[in-house]
Amino acid sequence: MRIKDMAIQFGIRPVAVPLSLAAVMIPAIAHASWASYRPPANIGRPGNREGAATRIARPMLLRESTGDTESCLTEPKQTVVALVPRDNNGLSSTPTPTLYSFIPANRGATLTLTLRAPQGTEVYRQERPAPTAAGIIGWPVENVSLKSGVDYQWQLTLTCTNGTTVLKTVSWFRPVPLSQSQQQRIVQAKDAVDAFAMAGYWYDALNQLAKQRLAQPENAQLQQKWQALLQSSPVQLSNVADQPLLP
Repeated sequence: MRIKDMAIQFGIRPVAVPLSLAAVMIPAIAHASWASYRPPANIGRPGNREGAATRIARPMLLRESTGDTESCLTEPKQTVVALVPRDNNGLSSTPTPTLYSFIPANRGATLTLTLRAPQGTEVYRQERPAPTAAGIIGWPVENVSLKSGVDYQWQLTLTCTNGTTVLKTVSWFRPVPLSQSQQQRIVQAKDAVDAFAMAGYWYDALNQLAKQRLAQPENAQLQQKWQALLQSSPVQLSNVADQPLLP
């Protein structure tokens, strides 16, 4: 007896899926594949990917911000956010990754990127003016020699130029070169972003997708792909997923 006839005999009727529902299900499946980041095991690190506001009471005392009007932040609910997974660490196939962060709207501030070795030794420091409009920036790490397999701490600090407010995030990355088989899979993949994400290379996946978005700023599919990656379960950065990507 055919499976269909058996189902009818036991009172089970086939359910037809409306075309309208099927049209919704197909993009949903594709959407899920964009969020396929698989974090490596045992790589998490303590830190703080969202900066809490502090206020400088000169000469050098730091204390919690009271939200006073002196702050250069124009949106009190916004803060600096490092675009890293929930476990606060990720792999990079290169020792000089591009690090992404959300920068809040402000009336003038300086950004400082600092890298530290596991022992706490500072190995890299750069400064640049912060964009005044809220958005996500990429900061390429350059001209520094880092070791493979070592977790490096990266700190991003926003300091108001009027000397009132400081925001700091603390996250990590681990440079690990791709194996030959991983390189082949990524080269052969239809979607390099998805291939990097599935291999656990967070910084590569994010940077590849960011470059695609900057090259095609009006591409709605890339925007959806970006949001799906940031909102995925291992990442959970819904609060900045829809923020603009700044050049």
